[in-house]
Amino acid sequence: MYLVDYHMHSKYSFDGHEEIMDICEEAVKRGLKEIAVTDHYDMFEDKKYARSLKYEQIYADIERAKKAYEGRLIVRKGVELGQPHKSLRESQEFLATYDLDFVIGSVHNLEDALDVGEYDFRIKDIHTLYLSYLDSLIEMAIKCDFDVMGHITYPMRYIYEQLHIYPNMNLFKEPIEKLYKILIETGRGIEVNASGFFQAIGRPMPDLDLVKLYKQCGGEIITVGCDAHYLKHIGCAVKIGLDVVKSAGFNYITTYEHRCPQFKRI
Repeated sequence: MYLVDYHMHSKYSFDGHEEIMDICEEAVKRGLKEIAVTDHYDMFEDKKYARSLKYEQIYADIERAKKAYEGRLIVRKGVELGQPHKSLRESQEFLATYDLDFVIGSVHNLEDALDVGEYDFRIKDIHTLYLSYLDSLIEMAIKCDFDVMGHITYPMRYIYEQLHIYPNMNLFKEPIEKLYKILIETGRGIEVNASGFFQAIGRPMPDLDLVKLYKQCGGEIITVGCDAHYLKHIGCAVKIGLDVVKSAGFNYITTYEHRCPQFKRI
């Protein structure tokens, strides 16, 4: 099995903690063949970390790691762009500046700079909120440049943590299919974010049924990542994530080099 982890954060993310060299060492210990370091770049004006991250230093560290681990681990330069459609020019300038291997497009925030994870879902209409979240994903898919869309069921992580319920996803099938078709028609894909396996929700984002739906819509590009912020989570749920991908009918996982997809048999 070709073990890859294509979503992780180093000390350079506002919520990360680890040195890139330590991340690589942990990845080797866990038997990973390839990783992508995807530190956050979020677009809201009052998120100061978005403009204070030292990307020259991040990518210089990754280049050093690539040389240090040559022959043992493939290390890709990535980024997780948060809400790039909220500041389209900024995201375009960023992508034009750096020679990246892989770009995740994600939505963490909706109408303001408050992360969805900070909502009080006891006073939210969950159905309306997730429809708004899907609208934001669709807008990002139409307007923005990225390779795969991250954790498309992101709000469900926090809904479950607070309320211990998981909404009926069949209620959202139509907009999810619309989202998938936009991604597929434009040569992009989705990730299976395996972080849910070590969190309260106990399932990936999206879950197996939605990964199957992506396959039924004609999807081919799919990555797996643990969304780690600590060493203990690097690659820790990759095998389970790959099992989800296989169960959905995929025989290949997608990796990237210079933004070009490559397919590795699972």
